Amino acid sequence: MCVVCKGRFFQNELFKFACVNGEIQINSKNTRSFYLCKTCIQKDKKDLKKPLSRFSKNSVNLKEILADGKH
Repeated sequence: MCVVCKGRFFQNELFKFACVNGEIQINSKNTRSFYLCKTCIQKDKKDLKKPLSRFSKNSVNLKEILADGKH
């Protein structure tokens, strides 16, 4: 389930993230993770700020994380 829109998707259609030491990372296997759908990742940073505030207090730019990541 996407934590932003609460939509239900197959797991292979979602992007997996985790907050490790205050930073959001892709596909972390050692911590509790959360999932976002492709549509919600494309949203503006201000639209993602509230739903992701429980995971990380830092400003999040998921588009950059995905561009640099291994997903």
